[in-house]
Amino acid sequence: MLFLREMKKTIFNVSYVLFVVVLIVALNSQEALDFSGSKMIRPKEGESYGVTHKEIPEIIMPKALEKLWSEFCENNYRTYPIGLIKHVKLNHNEQGQIAKILSDITGMDKAAVMEAQAECSDGDEEGLAFHVGEDMVMNDNGEFVFSRPDNETNHSPEEKNFRLTVRDDMDYSEFKALMQRVDDILGGGSDYDAESLIGFGAVPLSYEEALRSYELAVKSDRITGGYARLFSDYAGAMVMCVFPVFLAVIMCMKDRRARVEELVYTKGISAARVILSRYLAVIAAAMLPVMILSYISNATVWGMYGEARLDYLAPLKYDIGWIMPGAMMAVALGMCLTELTNTPIAAAVQGFWWLVDLNMGMRSVAASYSLFRLAPRHNAGESSYFRTQDFTDNYNRLAANRLLFVLLSLLVVAMTIIIYECKRKGKLNGNYKIRRAISGLGNRKNKF
Repeated sequence: MLFLREMKKTIFNVSYVLFVVVLIVALNSQEALDFSGSKMIRPKEGESYGVTHKEIPEIIMPKALEKLWSEFCENNYRTYPIGLIKHVKLNHNEQGQIAKILSDITGMDKAAVMEAQAECSDGDEEGLAFHVGEDMVMNDNGEFVFSRPDNETNHSPEEKNFRLTVRDDMDYSEFKALMQRVDDILGGGSDYDAESLIGFGAVPLSYEEALRSYELAVKSDRITGGYARLFSDYAGAMVMCVFPVFLAVIMCMKDRRARVEELVYTKGISAARVILSRYLAVIAAAMLPVMILSYISNATVWGMYGEARLDYLAPLKYDIGWIMPGAMMAVALGMCLTELTNTPIAAAVQGFWWLVDLNMGMRSVAASYSLFRLAPRHNAGESSYFRTQDFTDNYNRLAANRLLFVLLSLLVVAMTIIIYECKRKGKLNGNYKIRRAISGLGNRKNKF
């Protein structure tokens, strides 16, 4: 049977062993293979239950302003454009734009904002220091107040004390728009992005909220669902949305080197049968270790909940519904581009897509479940009690996302069948022009 033959070719290969090793190492590094130390405990009154994030303007605006002022004084803005921290230092003109935004938020004069910024820096060689000294103090309300000695006569009385507070008439929508401008000036990826501002709205989780979250995890997830979801988050984002492409590319390139294509071309086997058999075989091979590891991971908590009613099918459901669509997309793209170009360029394309996707809206719940996320994220933000409510609220969006990628992957497989059939009939001329164009990119520098 063609499927079994393709399956054996995939599994009995050094690349497959490396794939399994990467999968195990990646999951183990995030402690996703053993949840035995993460038992959910029913909350008791009088304890601390952590925090939750809510969009409360009265909390968000002063906290966001406080951080912006601190970074403005230091001229050291922390952003995460690709998931890694980036320190942004603005030029004088850009600092002036930030000062204008601070002026709009606080009602202070822009010139006064710039002058206060100069005073709160200690003038070291990096210009990044921010300190609370004689000219800047924190009052009982937690606000920064800039005070000047009374003997200074070159400033008006109104300029002697600057209170870093949000204007009383500041509308939250206007505040969000101003903060979005800050994010744009910084190049994106900052905490001032409109969707990320909720991160400033940290409030203590009440007993009632903690109890409700716990009961929802017990009744809706039947406990094991939460662990399976966390496993799927790590497995999908770290491995299964990118590394299966290498299995597909290597299998296709291996047949080309062994000249198996010429043999298959002469046989009465349809292109659809060849491509579908290989596609399903690579998918099955890639998902096999994931399913095994998901049950090993989930089983580490089964003995912790005594007589509780657990969902023993949870790992399988999340493997198929959450992880597999991403793997299907990676394998489909790998086969299509390899058949089209006879080069391993699919690995670079998929890797770039994965890297961009991994760092898109990583701190936003809405972005984590957005329609076009290759790897939906579940542990962005607070993960107490496995964020069952977030999952429930966004279930329809997640289902639409996963269904979309299943359909896209099947569409790409159909394109691969067409390409394969055209090559079989000699219509693509061995893709010589495509391969020459791609190889030419690498040799362009030498030509010059």
